Amino acid sequence: MRYEIRAKRPDEWELNRELRLAGLKDPASSVAFVNTYETEAAFTEEVWRSRGETPAFVAVDEAGVWVGTVTVLVEVGEEYPVPQTHLVGVFVRPEFRGSGLAEDLLRAAVDWSFELPEKVDRVRLWVHEENARAQAFYGRLGFTRTGGAMAFPLDETKTEYEMELPRP
Repeated sequence: MRYEIRAKRPDEWELNRELRLAGLKDPASSVAFVNTYETEAAFTEEVWRSRGETPAFVAVDEAGVWVGTVTVLVEVGEEYPVPQTHLVGVFVRPEFRGSGLAEDLLRAAVDWSFELPEKVDRVRLWVHEENARAQAFYGRLGFTRTGGAMAFPLDETKTEYEMELPRP
């Protein structure tokens, strides 16, 4: 399966919406995302356009279909303990899982993060306690648990763990 990894452009909000809603319909979404299909399907065009301004990377197949994505939140300033980026919204369509695409997407986001002029110290993300596949995947890429934990927003009886990858 061939694909290209590239930065998302702000004017691609409709493609972003389609892929995000597909991700929220995926059976794995209950432990991968902190929102529901019903909530995000009701978002206005204005909300989707504003989301288009957030840095992200997409994987595009030979037919021009978006098949994977990761969003990068830049977290620098006094409100953060260290300058960092925060990876969210990681999704790969089921037919591309196991192809290396997720690793390519994450590596693009991590490389971009460490090339920022703000000199981030780490890349972080949160992973659900029941998402063993994601925990193992992030571990293979060098992410480790920080000891940080929080209640999962959609079910506060469940836990999410913070993982980080320090600057090399």
